[in-house]
Amino acid sequence: MNYKIVLASLLILSFSHLPAAASCPKGNPKSTDYIRRKPPNRCEGIIQQPLSNNDLNLISFATRDLTSFGKILTLQIPQIKGGQKPEIKVRSLGDDYDYQLDDLSLSNNGSRFSFSWDTYVLRQAKIPAIKLRAKAVYTIDSQPVVVPVILGQTSGKYEFVFYSEDRVKFTNFEILVFPHGQKHIYSTSSPNPRSGETIFTWDGRNAPTGRYELHYVAFVESTNETSARREGRIVFEHNPKWLK
Repeated sequence: MNYKIVLASLLILSFSHLPAAASCPKGNPKSTDYIRRKPPNRCEGIIQQPLSNNDLNLISFATRDLTSFGKILTLQIPQIKGGQKPEIKVRSLGDDYDYQLDDLSLSNNGSRFSFSWDTYVLRQAKIPAIKLRAKAVYTIDSQPVVVPVILGQTSGKYEFVFYSEDRVKFTNFEILVFPHGQKHIYSTSSPNPRSGETIFTWDGRNAPTGRYELHYVAFVESTNETSARREGRIVFEHNPKWLK
């Protein structure tokens, strides 16, 4: 075998196994670039992150009463049975940028994880507090389970935020007791097509503690005026105490 081919193969394997930290470089903390920052230890900053067409994603499941930033912002993530450390991402999507905060060093107080950080980047980049999104996911028995992120203080309701660059029409948004089909809790729709964010809210303060399923059906309109059907089921955990 040609030694050049062997060498190229080894280089590809080497780069494919580089640690994830390589995508979060060191840099000037006075910049707003997406870099490794501390204390506390996290990756944070403005990143160019184009989204591909026909994507429809749940980018946020949170409750918050947050209209402005002080110098320090705190988020909390409830702990749930069987869950270890959750994966969390805080974002704000702009026209040509993406604020991103992830790879956090979370504190554990026994019932909730928490994280407090300097809002320097948020203030410098003029990110509106109302546009901050967050999602946290545990993996329990190979099942992703989403939990609400509490940004600042709770608002008494949940926000489910979907995002697509294309126009989307939601024909069905419903909350069921998990596993699906056992009991219907709430339903609505968003029939007027729109691009960017689609936000659904749910006041779960009178719903019992437990595991629920979000089921949605939507049609994503592409640039050639065709539409693609998207259907999804997302398992999430709820406790009315998290909304009080």
